Amino acid sequence: MLNNKLKGMLLAATGVGVISFDALLVRLADTDASVIAFYRGFFMGIIMLCVWLIKGEKDVIPKDKKELFMILLIALISGVGTSLFVFSIKNTVAANTVVLLATSSFFGALFSYMILKEKIKKETGFAIAISFLGVAIVFGNSFSIGGNILGDFLGILLAVFTGLQLTLLRKFTHFSHYFIISASGFFLMIIMYFIADDVFDITLKSLFWLFLMGLMQVVAMFLIYASTKYISSAEIGIFSTIETTLAPVWLWIFIGEIPPVLTVFGGVFVISAIFINAYPQIKNRSKI
Repeated sequence: MLNNKLKGMLLAATGVGVISFDALLVRLADTDASVIAFYRGFFMGIIMLCVWLIKGEKDVIPKDKKELFMILLIALISGVGTSLFVFSIKNTVAANTVVLLATSSFFGALFSYMILKEKIKKETGFAIAISFLGVAIVFGNSFSIGGNILGDFLGILLAVFTGLQLTLLRKFTHFSHYFIISASGFFLMIIMYFIADDVFDITLKSLFWLFLMGLMQVVAMFLIYASTKYISSAEIGIFSTIETTLAPVWLWIFIGEIPPVLTVFGGVFVISAIFINAYPQIKNRSKI
């Protein structure tokens, strides 16, 4: 039987692997970012609400006012983070967004230290440093023809929201993931409704890709949220480098989008952080 640490690592890795198709689906949807975010939120909310009702889980909404506020805050942070991903992808090279998202490990470690008083392990801290070296290379690409400042800035902001969200989930492990994911989708839908020019101006083809995006987002979020019970938000953030590796591959295979050389070079540093962080656990596991 897997120990809790390894179980958390596998959940996080699988969740991020599923979500690695996100950037490709944003490109395939081929419509305005606010419209994409609206339907992404709509399908997330509806799909998870149906799962919630089928499961028949009760008492998912806290009765305590402070806890109710916190669960709604986490859902709002999640919804905003989801929109930031879409807007970042639409405003820069997709590979840049997923590489910058890997900095969520840094922000996760910072928020965990501030909120949970968790110490940062040496290997995690070293992995974060290497991640940031890669990110510095990628972000520098924004000043050349390969990137876009706005999209890259939104990518960094996305990492901040992701790090905070994962830390709060780790603090409130008893909160219902069904409620948070469903509410975050509806929050996103409401916000984008007032931002988009016309959310109903969309083709059936785009709608299909957005439904698939919403479904995969629900699966990925559920797995990643579940991993917060076993590993720290800093460690979960480092697993986002799996998306950093796979997302550009899917984009290249399916639509021929080739990332800039500097992005690939920076991504090598970021990806290496996974192995630095995971190696001690794998080594200890082999001795059992």
